[in-house]
Parts: sequence; structure tokens; C-alpha cells
Amino acid sequence: MRKPFIAANWKMHKTVDDALQFVEEVKRRLPSEEILTCGIAAHFLALYPMVQQTQGINLGIIAQNSYDQFSGPFTGEVSPRALAAAGVKYVMCGHIERRTIFHEDNDLVAKKVAAVLQAGMTPIICTDETMVQKEFNGEVHYVFAQLMNVLHGVSFDQVKNVIISYEPSWAVGVGQHANPTLAEEGCRLIRQSIADTYSYEVADKIRILYGGSVNPDNIQKIMDKRDIDGVLIGRASLDADNFLTMVNRVAELYAPKAVKVSETKKK
Repeated sequence: MRKPFIAANWKMHKTVDDALQFVEEVKRRLPSEEILTCGIAAHFLALYPMVQQTQGINLGIIAQNSYDQFSGPFTGEVSPRALAAAGVKYVMCGHIERRTIFHEDNDLVAKKVAAVLQAGMTPIICTDETMVQKEFNGEVHYVFAQLMNVLHGVSFDQVKNVIISYEPSWAVGVGQHANPTLAEEGCRLIRQSIADTYSYEVADKIRILYGGSVNPDNIQKIMDKRDIDGVLIGRASLDADNFLTMVNRVAELYAPKAVKVSETKKK
């Protein structure tokens, strides 16, 4: 059984003090790591102090980006080696905003994934719904072209250490609505693409997240789907109580005796 992964993507929100206050509010109220994994993707300035504040608790710290080189004359970029040394566990690669605003292409994202793996961290590879038809063993399958281009060069052993986040364009942004059925179909096709390229055994182990307009009202319907192993939450994760509500609603699906937010008091 794949362990659920609930990740918050704060984008460019929150100061360092805001981030640390958020961690203080949630750190004693999270479900056990035996039930699910929690993570927060914050901006670079907040990462190291957040790592220090989350030692020993179920809250992995995620970088929203990194460069594809460990060192060199790259003013303004951040080395994956430096992130790993700071205690960062995960790095997002190829988020839709990095692609559309900063014009990152598959080649650059692939290099970043390779560098993150080499640094000993887990890449969270973001991908959209771009698909092409290919034939496997006489059957036509839909393959996620963007994702498979990024994974080109990732070995059989390495791919077991990645997390994939499905970010369909129809569900990303303010005012959009998540459709659990379409989200499940996209995640299922991603798993099929992984199976076709690597193996069914590998595909069955990889965690696939869904990112796009996730909130407290729809998270259980999304997480109840067979091929959705977690979520990447944007705006709805900025509020500590909202984040805890979503985390614990997922915990209820996987462990009915998990403590609810309403029954938990801050210490």
C-alpha cells in the first residue's frame, strides 16, 4: 500500500516569521508518519529555519525549485547540494508556473531532476495532461509526453525514488474546480505510462499526487480514488487550521481512529 503524501505549496507567500509561526501551530497536531507523510514547499529563505523547527516531526520541508548544477557562476540560482546540506528532503521540479512564467522546458526540468537525485533528495516532478498515442504490445496507450521526456535518462533504480504530481491546466488557478473523476483518470494514465516504460512493479510503488484546486471540501473525494496517492495544495494550505483539516480528513480515510483537528488541543 502506498503511503499518502499531503504537500502544501506556498509559492511566494509568507515571510520567514509567518512560516515559523505556521509550523509552531501545526507541529503537535499532525497525524503519525505511519499513516501519511506531510510536507511544505516554502520559499528559499524559510527552508533552513523550517528544517530546524521540524526535527523529529512528520513535516518534510520541500524546495519549490533548484538549479541543475551543484556550483558555478550562476547568480541567483540555488544549488541542490546546498539544499540537501540544509536538510531539505524534497524538491519540486517543473511546476506549471515555472514552465509558463519562467519558460522552463523539458530538457531543463530533466537536468534538475537528475541533479536532485544525485544530491540525495526526492524530486516531485510536476506534469500536465499533454499526451501522445503509442503502441505497446499491439495495444494503443496514451503516454504523458511531458513527463516521459523529463524521465528520459532516469534509470530503473532511480525512478523508484521520485514522486509525480499531476497538474492539469483545467484545475490550476483561482476559481477553478477539481474534478475527482478526471483527476483519477489522469493519475491512472500516468501510472500506465510508467508501467509501459519501466515496469508494472515500479508503477505500483510510485506515489502520484494530484495538484489543482484542492480544498477541505473536496480532499476526501479526491483521495478516495485508487490511483491518487496524495495532493499538492496551493492557496488552501496557507491557513494552518485549513491545512490540518485536510491532513486529518485524509488520515480518517486511512486510519479511522486518527485524531481529528476539532478534538486536538494545542500544547
